[in-house]
Amino acid sequence: MSDMDYEVIANVSPRSIGRNSLFDTDIRIDASNVGEFASTDDDVRDAKRALRDAGFHVFEEASNDKTLSIGADAKLFRSFFGAKLTKQKTEIAPNNEITFMGTDDSDPDASLLNAPESLSPLIEGAVIARPPTYFGVSAIPPVAPIHSSAYQYLSVPDGVAVMLRASRVHRLGVTGKGVTVGMLDTGFYRHPFFTERGYRSYKTLLGPGASDPGSDSNGHGTGESANIFACAPDITLLPVKTGNDPVGAINMALSNSKKPHVLTNSWGYHIDFPNTSIPNWLKPLEAAVANAVAQGVVVCFSAGNGHLAFPGSHPDVISVGGVHVNLPDTLDFEASSYASSFDSSFYPGRSVPDVCGLTGKRITISGSGYAPSILLPVQEGAQLDSITPTTGSGTDGWGLFSGTSAACPQIAGIVALMLEKEPSATPAKIKQALEKSARDVKKGTTANGDTATSGPDKATGAGLADAKWAYLNTMGGVAAKFFSAPKETQMAMVTSGAMPEISTEFVEDLIETLRSR
Repeated sequence: MSDMDYEVIANVSPRSIGRNSLFDTDIRIDASNVGEFASTDDDVRDAKRALRDAGFHVFEEASNDKTLSIGADAKLFRSFFGAKLTKQKTEIAPNNEITFMGTDDSDPDASLLNAPESLSPLIEGAVIARPPTYFGVSAIPPVAPIHSSAYQYLSVPDGVAVMLRASRVHRLGVTGKGVTVGMLDTGFYRHPFFTERGYRSYKTLLGPGASDPGSDSNGHGTGESANIFACAPDITLLPVKTGNDPVGAINMALSNSKKPHVLTNSWGYHIDFPNTSIPNWLKPLEAAVANAVAQGVVVCFSAGNGHLAFPGSHPDVISVGGVHVNLPDTLDFEASSYASSFDSSFYPGRSVPDVCGLTGKRITISGSGYAPSILLPVQEGAQLDSITPTTGSGTDGWGLFSGTSAACPQIAGIVALMLEKEPSATPAKIKQALEKSARDVKKGTTANGDTATSGPDKATGAGLADAKWAYLNTMGGVAAKFFSAPKETQMAMVTSGAMPEISTEFVEDLIETLRSR
């Protein structure tokens, strides 16, 4: 039986070693406490055995000491867990609707599945996995018409690299060498764009419910991965074709022998609504994200395209919003009217985004909203090959799109440059350095109605990521005082030679970087 033959996929939590169940919705799971929701080796083994004996398939590579991913037909889920399953539809992207078997997520009693009484001391519960929404394009109603002469687009790799100042880091010989970036998405197709440039990738991992590792019939994962290589051309990509089970896909990436240093995720769920708490069916995902960060992996998530996105709101992740550049003026930035900004209800005090990448602004074409700002490679004939506006052919292998789906892998590429410089940097230090180094964005209004102002704000967080300044911020020791000083003091320090043991070439580079900000 292949993975695609499983009608239903679910995430199971064996007994936690802490006092609380994974499905205790009063507990917010992050990197500091996720270890309490692990299970002993014996409990994991016994839970797997019991589930197999009942007829379930256990996805070994997608399971760990916190959650198990299992598959079976709907009939077995109904008889074993008493699951109330119905056939449902969800739109993972505009004009791309898929059908799956799921529970009523508005009813906590229906969404949390309980094991038979004899196994209840061993299995805390299970939830049905749901396909996520990909944030490359959006079905949110448009708000502004296209201006026929004002909208230009960027190319990869050069356009993105120059705008985010990653090309300045490349000239220092820093290109992401030795860093593995995992990308959970719709797949990865080996487009000539990648092969002609010698970009490196491992074999695509198939998450539970996914198949055909060499194909990406949607095009989202292939296109957005080009943004990583634009910023860090010498990383090695670990593509994970996600399927319907993001939890299992994350666990697979973490357990792989080529474990990633960075995980980029251009997807999520539109669910962090005011006056709500995280539902049971998302608790395994909350734990999976926290577990990755606790293991030292830098996790980036798109903030969404007007969505109230989770896991983009998880406090441990780098939440990536969008800034639009009004070409041809390469210094004319504004908060993207296509990108999300919001205060999380799941995590009080948490504002989204932290920092921004490049995203188009909302335009209207034939009554639908788009943000066509980056020309990206896709599999010939893929759904995004014929996205509006057209690139001339629905089979030319190129699509014009962006969204915070593009911004997120851009930040992941910048993180790779930082990790090449300082491999021991923690996820928290990386986030802090990105925020400290971002370029201020002072105008523009997001899809959620927040307007950018001077300094950090709700619209863009710290601002537009600056790869060069973020890279310099990874320096420690002698530069600690320098990077905490105001710009005027920094200029005085480098021109006076107050920074010891720094080469003339590096001082000149610092001066040039400061003057260009």
